[in-house]
Amino acid sequence: MSLVDKKSIPIQKTDEESKVKYRITPNYSAWVAEKEFIIQVALPGVSKENIKIKALKDLITLRAERGDILYSLDLTLHFDIVPNETKTNYEEGLLQMSFQLYDPLKDAYLVPIE
Repeated sequence: MSLVDKKSIPIQKTDEESKVKYRITPNYSAWVAEKEFIIQVALPGVSKENIKIKALKDLITLRAERGDILYSLDLTLHFDIVPNETKTNYEEGLLQMSFQLYDPLKDAYLVPIE
C-alpha cells in the first residue's frame, strides 16, 4: 500500500496559471519518520515567493511557477495530518515539508464508569 495517491484534482485556474504553457508533476519523495510525514519536492529554478501549498487533514496540493512552467502536485494521503503544524524549508530548488501525524487518541474523551 502506498502512503499517498497522486490525483488530478480540478482546481479553478487563476489569471497567473492561465498564462503557463507547461504543467509538470515535480519529482518528489515521501516517507513517515516517527510522528511526522515528510515530503521532499524538486522545484529547480523556482523562487520561494512562487510556491503555494495547501494542506487539509488528508490532502496536500502544491503549485509552483517558473516562467511559463507550472509545477503541480496533488497528494491524497491514506492517513490524517495536522495541517496547521506544518514546517517547510526551501533551499537550492529542494522543498522539504514536514507534517505532524494526527493522533486520534490525543482528542479522545475519557468516559466515566458509573
